[in-house]
Amino acid sequence: MKKLSFALIFTFVLFAFLLTTPCFAKQMNILVHPFENTGNKEYSWISAGITDTVISDLTRIANISVVSNQDRKKILEEMKFILSGLVEKDMIMKLGKLTGANVIFTGSYLVSGSRIRVHARLVNVETGKIESSTKIDGTLDGIFDIQDKVVFTLLGETKKITIADIESVKLTKQDRKKIKEKHKPKLIAYEWYAKGLEIQDTNPKEALTNFKKAIDIDPNYTDALMEAGFTAGSTLNLFSEALGYLEKAERIFNGRNETESSDYAGLMMDIGLVYGDKGQLDRALEYFLNSQSIMDRLGLKNTAGYAGLMTNIGVIYGKNGQLDRALEYFLNAQSIMDRLGLKNTASYAALMMNIGIDYRDKGQLDHALQYYLNSQSIRDELGLQNTTGYAMLMMNFGAIYQNKGQLDRALEYFLNSQSIMDRLGLKNTADYAALMMNFGAIYKDKGQLDHALQYYLNSRSIRDELGLQNTAGYAGLMTNIGNVYGSNGQLDRALEYFMKDKSIEDSLGLQNTAGYANLMNNIGFVYRNKGQLDRALEYFLNSQSIMDRLGLQNTAGYAMLMMNIGVVYRNKGQLNRALEYFLNSQSIMDRLRLQNTANYAALMTNMSMLYKKQGQRDMAERYSRMAYDIYMRLDYSGD
Repeated sequence: MKKLSFALIFTFVLFAFLLTTPCFAKQMNILVHPFENTGNKEYSWISAGITDTVISDLTRIANISVVSNQDRKKILEEMKFILSGLVEKDMIMKLGKLTGANVIFTGSYLVSGSRIRVHARLVNVETGKIESSTKIDGTLDGIFDIQDKVVFTLLGETKKITIADIESVKLTKQDRKKIKEKHKPKLIAYEWYAKGLEIQDTNPKEALTNFKKAIDIDPNYTDALMEAGFTAGSTLNLFSEALGYLEKAERIFNGRNETESSDYAGLMMDIGLVYGDKGQLDRALEYFLNSQSIMDRLGLKNTAGYAGLMTNIGVIYGKNGQLDRALEYFLNAQSIMDRLGLKNTASYAALMMNIGIDYRDKGQLDHALQYYLNSQSIRDELGLQNTTGYAMLMMNFGAIYQNKGQLDRALEYFLNSQSIMDRLGLKNTADYAALMMNFGAIYKDKGQLDHALQYYLNSRSIRDELGLQNTAGYAGLMTNIGNVYGSNGQLDRALEYFMKDKSIEDSLGLQNTAGYANLMNNIGFVYRNKGQLDRALEYFLNSQSIMDRLGLQNTAGYAMLMMNIGVVYRNKGQLNRALEYFLNSQSIMDRLRLQNTANYAALMTNMSMLYKKQGQRDMAERYSRMAYDIYMRLDYSGD
């Protein structure tokens, strides 16, 4: 009997959003682009420092929204192939549109001796016009005051700009006070911190060393602790070290009695992201919900940062198999971004893809496809066809068509995804490993087992090289390899791989997820084929219990489980009970329009065998013919 193979197509994506101030009308969205160093390269670090400080200052001001530096850098990284051919001015304008910014704060600076001159510019994204250009002079020792003046000056200039449907910025005395009274680190610590920020993306190990130097000089430097935690955790996967920095920052905030602040809410989200990357989903959710509680009390529900938090919470629920709860948070994020006028941004396109993934996992493939098409439309309009995000979207399209049984069309999308990744030089990444696994799943469904195994082993090689052996993706890969061996009749080898999967998922606490339910199904499948029917049934019923709790009764996986349980009862001679499960499986597949898939053909084969045992030869022949026709349409080459 052919059975469903598990494939981790492309899972939900966590986002690191900047926490911004609330807005009840459309607020001005500001992008801070790095100030250019026009003098000695020795002072290049000041650019990263100015960008960071100006963004930090802006987050303390009511009724504006700020694009986080992480979002800006993420888009730059995704679009480096496209943006490489643009002049600086055009590149900045493109970034502004991609992030939904209304205005851009940027400029240049020149250091001469102990003096520094900053040329600050305000750019209107809609018109491309430089609305204001201001010179600000000072000393390096007074760098913090200069950066605050950049913020106050450019914000004052925004009042001269009229942008349709955008509220004018109002800088209050309280806003000024919050900026001026913020904690200022020792200057030498700030220099090491800024040097870390400068190379954070190109040399994260050295960046972490620089952050450590800043912390050694100023142990209470919370910004340095948070960036050290982010770099160690999200970039270098040094999770224990990352949590050490972040938990120290948490203690400092508590000691200062600053836990009711947007900075502390951001710290909670950073810690949640590390636990999410580590695979400890319950701990991640705990910190995300703490962040949400703080933001609720601060009145930050209508901000881009809150939308990002809703997305992250949705991702955790999705990974835990709580798809309805996940969708609730995703739709909340969508509602916020709609109100903020962020529909035509890269972040909105990513959210559409996350919602599509949720519907895909719920078995609502047409609904999922609708959201993917929305995401594609936004990306096409923004010119993002040659980016990592677009490659991921193509992969998700392929997953939909694979689930629909349209394997050649699925393969077309996977090849498109591969072409993009190859051009971007992404062959040694986790995303490329996921793509290789998807190719393997396609060839497995086509019955080309040797070809499937080749792709699975390629995926494994990449993951091994990246040190990803203790991840959910690696666990899923073990199941896929096991499925190939199981289909080849090598049951003990298949069980060996399934147990490797189980060991990983148990260590990650994933026992109440759709992936774990699928694993129980696979293990049951092996024991059934070994003739150990009672043990097989034990695993199948465990799988059913998990899927029932998660509300997954209307999915392809549940249909396969019903078929597997039916086979056990058929082999036990309980033919009527077996037929009950087969008909349940057929009903689900019919609702999901899966009549042209190898799994549906397998179900027809099993029903044919049952009717033959009952002596109903006409029915047996009818279902056998249906199975044969499906396999011929699929050009299936398996046994």
